[in-house]
Amino acid sequence: MKTLLPALLAAACLSASAAESPGDFAFAVAIQTPGGDALYRLAMPATVYESAAFADLRDLRVFNGADEVVPYAFLPVERSAKKPAPVVLPIFPLRVPRDARSEDLDLSFEKSAGKTSVRLSSRSAKTGPQVLLGYLIDASALEAALDGIEVNWGNSVADRLVTARLESGDDLKHWNALAADAPLGALAHAGQRLERKTIEYRPLKAKYLRLMWSDPARAIELKTIAGLSPEQYAQPPRAWKEIVAVRDAGKSGEYLADLGGRFPLDRLALHLPQENTIVPIQFLSRGKVEDKWMLVTRSVVYRLRQNGRELVSPEISIGTNSHRYWLLRVEPAAGGIGQGSLIVKAGWTPREIAFAARGPAPFRLAYGNEKAQPGSLGIETLVPGWRTDRQTQISVATTGPVQELAGAAAVRERFDMRKWGLWTALIAGVAVLAWMVWRLTKQMQRTDAK
Repeated sequence: MKTLLPALLAAACLSASAAESPGDFAFAVAIQTPGGDALYRLAMPATVYESAAFADLRDLRVFNGADEVVPYAFLPVERSAKKPAPVVLPIFPLRVPRDARSEDLDLSFEKSAGKTSVRLSSRSAKTGPQVLLGYLIDASALEAALDGIEVNWGNSVADRLVTARLESGDDLKHWNALAADAPLGALAHAGQRLERKTIEYRPLKAKYLRLMWSDPARAIELKTIAGLSPEQYAQPPRAWKEIVAVRDAGKSGEYLADLGGRFPLDRLALHLPQENTIVPIQFLSRGKVEDKWMLVTRSVVYRLRQNGRELVSPEISIGTNSHRYWLLRVEPAAGGIGQGSLIVKAGWTPREIAFAARGPAPFRLAYGNEKAQPGSLGIETLVPGWRTDRQTQISVATTGPVQELAGAAAVRERFDMRKWGLWTALIAGVAVLAWMVWRLTKQMQRTDAK
């Protein structure tokens, strides 16, 4: 037993991974690092996804000119938010007799000679001094939704806070409440000034808005009202790969597409071979040839010619999917896709890494190692002072041609002498222990028999 423990420990030590070298990886791409900065950022070229051993790219390593591993981290996918400028909207004051109610109003638009006016009448027979009940806001010319309004009283001084009700409608007769008792106006005290000019609500597209003062006697005369649009998020540039799908022999209406790698797809688009085609399609995928097909999504794809223009179906969002093999199943009742090639366009946002330019150049990005363990750091660890709400300026590096290292064999599972040596030693140890227990049991039985 004493001689067994050192053997097990020795086998365990042999199994510990040695320092990685470029020869442990299948391929590499050269990295050009302009200048002499400490940190660089690098977008993954398509060749990395085609030969990496893992879909999450855990087998990436950055080597310097001395073949030493340098630290790197994955950059988070950044979406830039932009707030569109306010859009000034046509407004029409609603002046009615003092005792009139908003429920008694009849509104209609009249357009002549390029001008628009609002016809306002009250179903009540009351007459007398008029008050400013509110404003009708025309948003019918806008294509996008709004999520608020901003009022402006011009050069006049608003010296009070009043409440207002904001409503939306599409026919000038039926109105839905967007905000009730929303404060508007301004107050000044002890040299300080408080202004409230906006009313916000959930994003909504409506032809008309109606701003009604809760107390018309305290209404504020407004010069303009502008519509506020929700923030627009710009997606990072997307990379695309086109593949010709081939008919699955013996299976009508089924087409196979091999992407040649495990890309982090989030969009698919199809180019149909013939115009005036409309067809429902199921999209299925799998990671390996031996896996079962998994349904990803269903969609209706079209390519139409109308009024001299070609209309094609939009890109299809599929979440995130790193499967290599795809099956497109066309609904036979729709008549198929016609004669010609079905082209699949796969889109993804390339991952980016940041790395420290430690040691001598040139640097290179190695990938494709079935035995590799995750080697990236957290971005907060690599980049001092990193904040998600503030973009850190990091110099951009570019990639060069592909270099073959160990070749495709490194991506496949290789015979590991150290790993199998450890397993052999462990199994032998268990067998020895079992034999010792059996022998001890026999000795105890003979002793009891005496």
